[in-house]
Parts: sequence; structure tokens; C-alpha cells
Amino acid sequence: MRIVEVITGGEAGGAQRHVAELTLYLADRGHDVHVVHGGGDWLSQRVEHVATVHYMPPMRRAISGHDLVALRDLTRVIRDLRPAVVHAHSSKAGILARRAGMRLGVPVIYTAHGMVFTDPMRSPRSRWLYRVLETWGSRHSAAVIVMTRYDEAFVRRVAPKTLVAYIPNGVTVQTGHQPTLPDRLRIGFLGRFSAEKGLPTFLTAARMNPQWTWMIAGDGALRALVTEAVEACPQVSWRGWIDNPEEFFREIDVLVQPSFKEGLPYTVLDALARGIPVVSTPVGGLPDLMTAIDGALLFPVGDAAAMVRAVQYVAHHYAAIAQRSQTVIAEHYTLEHQLRNTEAVLLQAETRRA
Repeated sequence: MRIVEVITGGEAGGAQRHVAELTLYLADRGHDVHVVHGGGDWLSQRVEHVATVHYMPPMRRAISGHDLVALRDLTRVIRDLRPAVVHAHSSKAGILARRAGMRLGVPVIYTAHGMVFTDPMRSPRSRWLYRVLETWGSRHSAAVIVMTRYDEAFVRRVAPKTLVAYIPNGVTVQTGHQPTLPDRLRIGFLGRFSAEKGLPTFLTAARMNPQWTWMIAGDGALRALVTEAVEACPQVSWRGWIDNPEEFFREIDVLVQPSFKEGLPYTVLDALARGIPVVSTPVGGLPDLMTAIDGALLFPVGDAAAMVRAVQYVAHHYAAIAQRSQTVIAEHYTLEHQLRNTEAVLLQAETRRA
């Protein structure tokens, strides 16, 4: 079966990792896979040996006049390839792909990596616009794959006739992590330095608790906040951008995910799969995941003091939480489950079309 995977950008990120792993799996299963994105080498380098990559520079994240050009180009690519199904990821690519699919009569499956309108950092107008677009898109999808129960409820409410599948991201459980704590607790943050990631909450907690070691890996627009904290607080260190998180995971005891908006982040799944406890905000797919381990691991968005209390709770129950973390991943969040069930939805959409 010929499948076209469409995503807005090809730079490193969770949605791009999802597309890369799925593309490798689908190609291994004998499907003819094409990947369309707006630029960035990370995704292309990981799939170009098994799939055909199509660059589409007009497809950019921000809403602009380039969208009409991107829609024209994407429609042309889909028309020329004549795929059985199109599988879209990210809000911009999702809307454009479903519009192109309507024109050409090709079924489009959309995977929502966290609905954009749930981001409290966006303006009310922006959130309203994306809610309208996602409502329209849900009603014009052959199927919508979601990673959070909130997104599932939204799609079922606004598009009751659309097939909805709850398929969270998955990873492989890793062994070898010893659930023991050093004398000085090491707390980590790993991710983009962007507003929705809640980095200021992490830095506030770090300043309040010099008795712990606070380690940061990543980069982005809020770099100045990190460099200021490193200069002012000897307990804070910055590792820069890390392509392979394995080294970072070996250096920390607890991972903090203080985000304002998420889907189901691989950073959290990877840490839990290694038996590294995580404390997080209750956003996106994190409440279901973290509650299955221990509800005390959740703290309110922006509440640094509550975050510290959650870390203290982990320190007092470390071995049990580490073991439970790996158990939950192995039972409910495996990569095999994600890939197999996603392929099943794609095949179902193609069968319904036939």
C-alpha cells in the first residue's frame, strides 16, 4: 500500500520521531512510504534509505500567505503519487492534507500530537482559530488518532461520525538502571527552551533548593534565562543540546516535565522506561500516564513549590516508583503496540475507501 506521511517540519522533535519510527516500520512491512515535510535534515536522514522524501518549503508553522502555495504543492504531490491513504501530523500539515484529500478523494488520517488550542501560552484569538480549524479537520478525516483522552473526547464531540483511535506514543523498556539515590539528589530538565515547556518553573525551584543538583539539557528561545541561572546558582548546570539523551539520563535521578502544554512527550516515556521517576504537570496525556504510576507525581502548572514537594515524595519512595514506572510502560506504552495499532488504522481507512 502506498502511504504518504505529511508533517510540517523535519527538524528534531517528538512528532518527527513518531513519523520516523512509523516510516521505518511501515517500510519494513512492505508498504511504499513517502514523507513530505517543510524542511529540516533530522527526519530526512532517518528515513531516506527506506522512503522517498519530498521537501515542501512553503509549509511553515506560522499561518501565512505561504499556506495557499503549500496547499497547491501538497495537492500536486498527492495527485501525482496517488496513494491509498495520507497520514498527517502536526496542526498545519493536518489541515492542509485534509483539504487536499477532500479535493482528490483520498482518505486522510490525522494524528494529533496534542491539540494546539490547548496551549495556554497562545492568545485567545489564536486558540479560537485553531479550535475552529481542528473542528473542521476532525469532520473531514477518515480517522483521527489521538494520544490524550482530552483530545479523544474533543474529536468524538465535534465529529461523532469520524473514526477515533486512542494510540499513545510508545517506547521500549530499558533495563540496567539501579533504583538507588546518591547523597545529593540530581534533578533534570530535558527539552526545548520554549514558553510552553515551563522552564521558568524549573529554574524557580532550582533557586529555592540549593541542596540538590539541577541539570538542564536543551536549547531554544529562553536560553538567556538558563545562562542567568547557571551564573547565579552553583547548583544549576547546563549541558547544551543533546542528540542522544542516554548520557543525560545516566546523570539524573528524577526528571521534571513542567510543561503548560503537551501531547505525550517521548522525554517522559524514555525516562520512565529506564526506571527514572518523573514528576510532571497534568497536561495532555500526562495525567493518565502519571496517575497509573502514582498520582502524587503530578503538580499544578507553574507551581514551583508543589513541584519540589513532588520531588521530595519521589525521594522517599524512589525504588517503588522506579519499578512501577517501568511496569506501566511495559504494559501500556510500548513501541510495538503503537506501530501495530497505527498500521491497523491506516489499513482500515484504505479498506473503507475501497
